[in-house]
Amino acid sequence: MKKLLLLAFSLSSILMHGQIDNIFAAQSDANKFVTDFTRPVFKGLMYATNAGWVTTAKPLKAFHLQLSISASGAFVPAQDEYFTFNQNDYNYLQIKSGPSDLPTVMGGPSQTRLQVVIPDNNGNEFKVFEFNAPDGVKNELPVNAVPAPMAQLSVGLPLGTEVNLRYTPKIKSNDGGHFQILGLGVKHSISQYFPKSKDAKKKTHFNLAAHAAIQNISAGYDDPSSDKGARLNMTSVSLQGIASLDYKFLSLYSALGFSKGFSQMDVLGTYNYTYDIRDSNGNLIRTESVTMTDPLSLKYDLTGLKAKLGVKLKLFFLQIFADYTLQEYPVATAGISLKY
Repeated sequence: MKKLLLLAFSLSSILMHGQIDNIFAAQSDANKFVTDFTRPVFKGLMYATNAGWVTTAKPLKAFHLQLSISASGAFVPAQDEYFTFNQNDYNYLQIKSGPSDLPTVMGGPSQTRLQVVIPDNNGNEFKVFEFNAPDGVKNELPVNAVPAPMAQLSVGLPLGTEVNLRYTPKIKSNDGGHFQILGLGVKHSISQYFPKSKDAKKKTHFNLAAHAAIQNISAGYDDPSSDKGARLNMTSVSLQGIASLDYKFLSLYSALGFSKGFSQMDVLGTYNYTYDIRDSNGNLIRTESVTMTDPLSLKYDLTGLKAKLGVKLKLFFLQIFADYTLQEYPVATAGISLKY
């Protein structure tokens, strides 16, 4: 199951682990539990991959190119390192022992044992399956953040317009994983419409622009030795206004905007579980094997405002930039770009 959930980190270095497969034994309750457990990493991935679109309000000159490579990290808030298990939200899944505040995937280790209790035979028997709640990965990470590297090609067009393209062909790994990115952004200068000074020597360094972008990430995993697999589809939208002070060797930039994201992950394949069949007094009667197919379909979404501050050092054709975005999951971005 680790590999099934690794697709959510196809652009990052975080490793997923824990007894996630066991949750599927909870049948209809599995979606609720796994959604709460994994929500921070999906939200973090959407925030992190939606960063780094712009580093100045000044568009490229017509038909000039710029290639940027950046890395972003979305910091997970402390309150999202844990979630509260509310028994009223579940039909079959129960806490057998331990605290009801459970770690998310970005939290710490778990001290809770769970059990699945499903009534059977008109309530005279019960299917019972016990397991430890999955651990988070916080203690294995240097920083509790969801990272995402990104490559982007920008092209200057006439009329103060710039187009940004994020694209990778479908990349496949030897263990059955694959992912693909397609993103498009457009920046348009607003400051070009401002009245210009009649004194040519009074060159303004202030620039203002609007930027809109949409991006889709599709990823998946197909187990070479079984029918197990997973599919991830993530779409994010960004709208922002950018202001910058652009000098020969330095740019200072800021942005105010809006982000929206949608993602869906489907876990596919056949899973087998062995339940203890017990009577109403808890006595073991027998065991029973149950097969489940395509056990999970998870959906996540986010909507929020963002504000960014950044700096860019310009060394002729080489540029180095860094910025910080304030939002639900703050994002730090750093990178380099080559301008042609």
